[in-house]
Amino acid sequence: MKTAQLKWENDEWKPISDLNLKPQLCLLFGSRLVVEKYPENYSKLRSLFPNSDIVTVTSAGNILDEYLLDETIIATAIEFEKTKIKTHAFELGKLDDEEIGKQVAKHFQSEDLSNILIFSCSGINAGNILNGLNDVLKGSVPVSGGVAGDHMRFEKTLVGLNGQISDKQLLSIGMYGKDLKVAHGSKGGWDTFGPRRKVTKSIANVLYEIDNKPALNLYKEYLGEKAKDLPGSALLFPFALIDPETKEQIVRGVQNVDEEKNALILYGDIHEGDMVQLMRCDFERLIDGAGDSAKETFLKSSKPPELAILISCVARRLVLGQLTEDELTETKRVLGYHTTICGFYSYSELSPVVGDNACHLHNQTMTITTLSEK
Repeated sequence: MKTAQLKWENDEWKPISDLNLKPQLCLLFGSRLVVEKYPENYSKLRSLFPNSDIVTVTSAGNILDEYLLDETIIATAIEFEKTKIKTHAFELGKLDDEEIGKQVAKHFQSEDLSNILIFSCSGINAGNILNGLNDVLKGSVPVSGGVAGDHMRFEKTLVGLNGQISDKQLLSIGMYGKDLKVAHGSKGGWDTFGPRRKVTKSIANVLYEIDNKPALNLYKEYLGEKAKDLPGSALLFPFALIDPETKEQIVRGVQNVDEEKNALILYGDIHEGDMVQLMRCDFERLIDGAGDSAKETFLKSSKPPELAILISCVARRLVLGQLTEDELTETKRVLGYHTTICGFYSYSELSPVVGDNACHLHNQTMTITTLSEK
């Protein structure tokens, strides 16, 4: 595998590394405003890499190595030596989200399928898409990716395949061949506190009752003085969804509150019978959590990866503030200084968890996908 990276600057692509390669795939993560203002970024990259599929995803911040960059676009070109690539754009809105997930799985399903990357616009129920996808694949192939961002404007997000950019698309990349080594990591670094409790009433992503008590009232009791700052302060107090078999935790953030119904609106679905525990922020633990995510990728291989795709939640950036690059530095320290690192800050993360190959929806985590052919 060979990689090269470029940065959009002064209306042209500036190489960051040697461009002596013939990539099959280019990943572009960038500011929505820059992508819209300079549509020629695509044609200029196409002139450099005429035979590559070019995937564009807008972000809430771009990751290049251990640096956070705004108001630009970062391109990562990848030349696979033995791996075959297949891409497809799925239109959102015509079918329900679960059916789209099934279509994604069926489109790429094959005996030699090694991995699927997914990048979607916001405004979809990513959990339902994953339900459909997992229903077909049944954990046979790892799937990871993220939901596009727009630098915390929350207006619209864009994804594009080969210059066809839209705010109603889901892009998928299938990777084929036995020589591709894929690993995943997804950790938050949030500290749990209080007892584990049972979800007793919920519908989709609305949480009404925990242990037969109104969810919002119980949540406010735990937040104390910070309850007066809801929904903003909810950023600091997500939930841990606890898998009863693996004991792994999936972080589920609180998007809003419904005072009239005494309910919490979450960033993803939650089910009656789920066990939950509150979490709180500790800056050092959040930074360590990013490193823990990188360490998870070494469970299948002791060798540093050739490429790492980092997708971290925008909520982590908002919480960490000026310390945001510290989590990128910690991630790089663990992955190694010869690994090419790209990625973006997202509006949700998609990844398997340890012990379960099915893809899960995550919030407020650092999620990493590593690729190697050596």
